[in-house]
Amino acid sequence: MINVKISVVIPMTRYDKELDEALASVFLQSFQDFEVLLVDNHATASTLNVANEWKDKNPERIRIVREESKGAVSARNRGILESRGEYIALLDSDDRMRPDRLKIQLSMIENNKDVSFVGSWFDEISPDGKNIVGRNNKPSIPRWGKLLFDKTPRWMSDPFYEPLTSTFFFRASDALRIGMFDRKFDPIWQEDTDFAFRMYEIGQVAVVPQALVEYRIHTPSDGIRRIFDVGVIVNHDVLFSKLREKYYQKGNSDSRSRFEKLKSRWLRESGIKLLTYKDGEEVGKFLIWKSFKSNPLDLKNWESVVRMNLLRPFYPRAFGIKGPIDAPLPSFVSAEWAKNLFSLE
Repeated sequence: MINVKISVVIPMTRYDKELDEALASVFLQSFQDFEVLLVDNHATASTLNVANEWKDKNPERIRIVREESKGAVSARNRGILESRGEYIALLDSDDRMRPDRLKIQLSMIENNKDVSFVGSWFDEISPDGKNIVGRNNKPSIPRWGKLLFDKTPRWMSDPFYEPLTSTFFFRASDALRIGMFDRKFDPIWQEDTDFAFRMYEIGQVAVVPQALVEYRIHTPSDGIRRIFDVGVIVNHDVLFSKLREKYYQKGNSDSRSRFEKLKSRWLRESGIKLLTYKDGEEVGKFLIWKSFKSNPLDLKNWESVVRMNLLRPFYPRAFGIKGPIDAPLPSFVSAEWAKNLFSLE
């Protein structure tokens, strides 16, 4: 199979059983003009076994390609570069498609010339994949977007909705046009937000008002690890820098006010995350103070300052967070590092 309409790109590292379910859902699609690009991103032996079993059964439809650089960004980019399809549909290896996903998203993008990017609603499934635990989850307008752009003409008529990554559907040519996923975000976190917003900059983001994907939620321990991963803070800073470089108008008081509010929010949220670490008190408090100084009119900043001054045993519970986290902070987390976070200079 040389030319196909759609390339389904699935990075794989672990999740062998889940990958088997993901591939089964792809081959149950009502639209069958597709190929599958399985991107081996240092996959476990058991995951590769599942991939090879599917490839042996479907040699004309499945290709396995290797990406040495670890990370979702590099893996997805490898899949896009190796694809033969006019369109790309992304799917994470632990999620599943509904049978009409490809048909519906293809129809939407082909019938709307101004649409550059299609997402959809999604259902949440339990970690074992046996139960639906949340139905018809809709993409939302990100808070950072509202803070920066809510009064601009484009935003007022066509705001940016951020779809789930496993619902991403777009033209391969458009992905190449915007430079694909930005490797500054490797290995993971915020890369999908940045990619979707850059697609929004060149066209419309359409959202199918129907759950076309089943998103597998994570175990509580894995969920906590993801929420409080310091990599989230690092990549929020990368995203902030990109937004600043493109949209910040230093001499414009409204622009400065908007960016200061965003800076304050992300500093506060980052400080609270660091307070959950046993060795994160000093840097966490520093970021919360920095947040307060950036926007002293925000009541949430006042609340955070009060709560962080409670005795250590009272937080992170004082912020409604389970903890503390036993893992040590990465070695680069320091007062000097914190000084440069979310800089407007």
